[in-house]
Amino acid sequence: MKSTVAQTVAHQNAVTATTPTEFDVVDLGPFDNNRNDMLAINDVGQCTGVSSSPESGRIEAFVQEKENGSRRMLGTLGGSFSIARGINNRGEVVGGSLTGDDENFHGFLYRGNALLDLNDFLDPEAGWELIQAFAINNRGEILGIGSHTGQDRIVLLRPKEMAATD
Repeated sequence: MKSTVAQTVAHQNAVTATTPTEFDVVDLGPFDNNRNDMLAINDVGQCTGVSSSPESGRIEAFVQEKENGSRRMLGTLGGSFSIARGINNRGEVVGGSLTGDDENFHGFLYRGNALLDLNDFLDPEAGWELIQAFAINNRGEILGIGSHTGQDRIVLLRPKEMAATD
């Protein structure tokens, strides 16, 4: 068994080997809180966030390809606002959007060039409403906020095919 000192030195060496001593700064554009903000980046350099859409004039979620690449506006779930909060290495994006007539705020998944209401993937008999999605990992698991019987809860959405094999 290693001594505590040996373990500490090994940990410090591992951190030093993987911790950068300097960073390059890449200018990704102006910051304007909810009018132009990047909120997440994946391992392939895609960024996601919220910006004013030149097409619709609404504040919408977007994906930006690589550094200083083009932005693709993701639209909304029928309402006047959306925000992207997470992206995985497959380019799948999660966030939240106002629904039609701005009545509700729902979590969304952007996959295959389509913005999907995550509530459409939930069992309606279970009584959950997904309000917001914050993160998605490379396994497709989604972290968010859901409401059940009037209580807001932190939730993990796990794809059913994954849950069946765990």
